[in-house]
Amino acid sequence: MVMIGGSVAKYIVVNPFIWVCIDLAILGIAYLILRRYPFIDLKSSMSFLGGLTAVSVLIDLGIISGLVGNILIIALLAWMIFGRSRGSNNRPVNRHKWHK
Repeated sequence: MVMIGGSVAKYIVVNPFIWVCIDLAILGIAYLILRRYPFIDLKSSMSFLGGLTAVSVLIDLGIISGLVGNILIIALLAWMIFGRSRGSNNRPVNRHKWHK
């Protein structure tokens, strides 16, 4: 809901620099929401959301085109799905000792 609300706010506001502030606020709110859940891998989730935010900021400021941004987002998704390895068995890291 936070990301949908941010997208609606970006359509209402015309200034690209305010769009960047909205993107960063969404990233901060997403961090606060994800931090509450101990079973979520916060580091990988925030690296993915940070990459999406960086691409969105570059598109908003006009540094890269929308097509290049879409290619970067697809590459980011491919990296998150295929490129990560946490170890030999690819199991998530246990955050608490009782999860053994």
